[in-house]
Amino acid sequence: MTSESAAAPEPVLPASAPAAPTKRVRGRAGWIVATVFAFLFAVDVFEALSNLIGLTQSFASVDVAMPANALGALIGLVAAPIVVYALILWATRRMRTGSALLVFLVGFAVAAVITLDLQSVYRGIVPFVIPS
Repeated sequence: MTSESAAAPEPVLPASAPAAPTKRVRGRAGWIVATVFAFLFAVDVFEALSNLIGLTQSFASVDVAMPANALGALIGLVAAPIVVYALILWATRRMRTGSALLVFLVGFAVAAVITLDLQSVYRGIVPFVIPS
């Protein structure tokens, strides 16, 4: 027996072997959609910040301590749109533009629902209006 016949045979690959899948990345249109929704979510964050600052100053002007859970609800109003946008941005990184647009729309609606819920929680904690 010779050394040539003892060698292991080479594996034979079919001619049409599937190529490695390519990674989809967000295209130009996808980044435009993400940027437009970033501005919409930023408006929601701006409203929450103005509520946080204004209501904190209103409580301070009459020398009343704001309840801690009311302050937590106001901080949640600021954090909710940021967290929802970050999750959507991560989830749509490999989606087509149309699908990403729908996910951003649903996410914006979810952020609005969370915002309204937190505002009603705040109103339940602090049911009175501070006169100016």
